[in-house]
Amino acid sequence: MISTNLSNNLKYLIIDVETTIFSKGNPYSRQNKLCQIGIKTDQDESYLLDIEYSDNNYKQKLDFVQDLVNQTNLLVVFNGKFDLAWLRRYGIDYGHCKVFDCQLCAFILSGQSYSYPSLNGVAEGYGLGQKLDVVKEQYWDKGIDTPQIPYEILSEYLLMDLELTHQVYLKQLEVISTQSQAIQRLISLSNQDLLVLLEMEYNGLMFDFNGMEQAAVLVTTQIESILNDLRNIYGQYPSSILNFNSGDVLSCLLYGGQLREVIRTQIGVYKSGLKTGEPRYKCDFKTHDFPRQCQPPRGSELKKEGFYATNEATLRSIKAKGSIKKQLEDILTLSKLEKLNGTYYLGLQNLHKEKDWEDGIIHGQFNQCVARTGRLSSSTPNLQNFPPEIDQYTITRYS
Repeated sequence: MISTNLSNNLKYLIIDVETTIFSKGNPYSRQNKLCQIGIKTDQDESYLLDIEYSDNNYKQKLDFVQDLVNQTNLLVVFNGKFDLAWLRRYGIDYGHCKVFDCQLCAFILSGQSYSYPSLNGVAEGYGLGQKLDVVKEQYWDKGIDTPQIPYEILSEYLLMDLELTHQVYLKQLEVISTQSQAIQRLISLSNQDLLVLLEMEYNGLMFDFNGMEQAAVLVTTQIESILNDLRNIYGQYPSSILNFNSGDVLSCLLYGGQLREVIRTQIGVYKSGLKTGEPRYKCDFKTHDFPRQCQPPRGSELKKEGFYATNEATLRSIKAKGSIKKQLEDILTLSKLEKLNGTYYLGLQNLHKEKDWEDGIIHGQFNQCVARTGRLSSSTPNLQNFPPEIDQYTITRYS
């Protein structure tokens, strides 16, 4: 039985975890697991709990973690959503606690100029030294997963993280005390927001992937139809250079210019070396001239001489009639449809498989430590920028 002589009134706990490394330890990936939980108390007691580092029965250890959490109202973390998501996945209830994220605090104190500050970077900035990142450099960076790291090395690494986080926290309390009330309130509110964002990420969004696959089939048919129309217009040019997703190609097609075709001709095979038996080619180049079909909008010149912007806003600003107007509409529609398929209808399902998330659930990330303005951003995927076409495939679980 794990025991402690601590009082029942802990001011705070420093929390850190070590996990397996698939998809950077994503806490929602089913194949990942929690290897160690590290806890340091305000009474300077440290605990390392082996969870799934080995095959031991770890229920008693989780009960001990829960007992410690029940004795405090404040959890101190660095990049806290990661650690807290793992605790929640393993059944630890910290709903009564407030959170202080040292990384988020460092970001705010830097004037939002230091995106995703590292523990080493923050500690060094306060003159606290650095940890020796032997685990990352000698194991994780070489593809060696956490359960294969010697226990003594992994434990020392985790203890160092706990100690360094603790030192950073104490230093930040000093710094915060010198800041304006507005900055103090911002740090407090941002830490409260962290818990809300964690809840959103943990619950995720459920999608009807079957319906999105069917939509992708229809969109693919539309894409092929538009591509055929565009290829027919430019049929005198080789298809190898007609990449309608390329800004350079679109600039030449619309505003005129030159594109270079690479012509490879086999001249034999390699008779020695690593490529023995493989074909040898020589490359010739042929330049194709494209006439100007419409005037590029003022200010659309690019740094690359002879080329102009072809983003949506620029193309929509072009005053065109007849066949050129139809081409512009086709190009804009093609871009929209390919994004629907690549990023959403098929892209979300591919992301779901890549991350090995629970069936039908997308666990997007909300970022508090990225934008210089301090605004919230989202990634993997960007949940703040979904087109309306996706709404009908979002499934509610709360009706």
